[in-house]
Amino acid sequence: MKKMALLIFVSLLISIGCETKQSGGFKVISINPNEAKQSFMLSELVDSIDYIKLENSEESMMVRVGEIILGNQYIYAVDNGQNALFIFDKQGSFVTKLAKRGDGPDEYRQLGPVFVSEDEKTLEVVDYLGEKSRILRYSNISFELLDERSLPFPSANSWKKENDLYYFSTQQNENIVNGERTNADIIIMNEIGDQKSLFSKSITTNGSTFSFNTESFIKNKAGKIFVSLMYKNTFFNLQGMEAFPEFSVDFGKYGIDNSIKLESTDKQKEYLEQNTSGLAFFPVLNIYEQNIVSFTYYFMDGLNRKFHHYIDLKGSKKIIHTNEIINDINGFPSNVYICSFSYSIKHNPVDGDKLIHIILPELVVDQDEINTDVDGVGIINAEDNPVIMLMRLREEFQMD
Repeated sequence: MKKMALLIFVSLLISIGCETKQSGGFKVISINPNEAKQSFMLSELVDSIDYIKLENSEESMMVRVGEIILGNQYIYAVDNGQNALFIFDKQGSFVTKLAKRGDGPDEYRQLGPVFVSEDEKTLEVVDYLGEKSRILRYSNISFELLDERSLPFPSANSWKKENDLYYFSTQQNENIVNGERTNADIIIMNEIGDQKSLFSKSITTNGSTFSFNTESFIKNKAGKIFVSLMYKNTFFNLQGMEAFPEFSVDFGKYGIDNSIKLESTDKQKEYLEQNTSGLAFFPVLNIYEQNIVSFTYYFMDGLNRKFHHYIDLKGSKKIIHTNEIINDINGFPSNVYICSFSYSIKHNPVDGDKLIHIILPELVVDQDEINTDVDGVGIINAEDNPVIMLMRLREEFQMD
């Protein structure tokens, strides 16, 4: 796979020194980031590992994967580099790809968000052109154009669809909602283009925005959608056109000054680069199931930005709070990340009773070594497509 600019995690999970309390009718988890352990052994959490190696053939090679969707029938990979959607079977064999970039009636000029229907019979592809955006609905997997409609899609870093509503995590991006300029954190839109902004603000960006995470949404097995916002330590449940607080993370004296969100993006960057040593920020909810709740956050240890995991295994009352998950089961890869945006690739970190990690070979395989043989994976090279790692939770931690 070609070289790409990636958000690479610097490091990563057991501390019981975290306090849970109620505030304003919802739960607050108090965390001291200094109490996170340096490392945690993967074998204490999962009992086995499987891999899905996405086929590496001339027709299936991808350039810059932005999202991987694990369906019941197929695996869908959005390649931002080629403006194409690749489809593989559940064993990783290449099936086909949607590559219709052009100006024809059934083509798109810029591949934006992709939404797969629950039954996997249809695909919605956004021809992402700002106010002139449109949705093309194709049959799966023949890619026959079924219909199209114009919808003014906002500028956002992540998105989710539920029934007839589209949710956008716009972070600091500038958009126009109902004729007004806004840097609202969330924009909600229905299928006829009616929009509503939540957590509105107006800041100076001069066209420059940034985000530390590429995925802000998760959907749990109960069908509930949750969102994490950059400068709010509260996770929200989205219902219809409203957002309701679910629970919060309180870093106490170790939290950044979230009021910086109202300053220009230049001042925000300066603050985050120069004034956050010893502080924690930007928690992201990754899993919210009955028996397991997991979020990640950043912690500046001197000049080093660390990536911390907090995993509450509610059924067993075990809490994991660590900086690093070491793969002591088979060593490939040596470290794993349980989050919804591994190496900037959006994905659901849960599939049934398994946790998901996306492996980018170019980051874990020696660039100079050819045909590395990995147990359970086979021959792999640095230029290969991503590999999907499935980790089965130990029986006492099962989510069902």
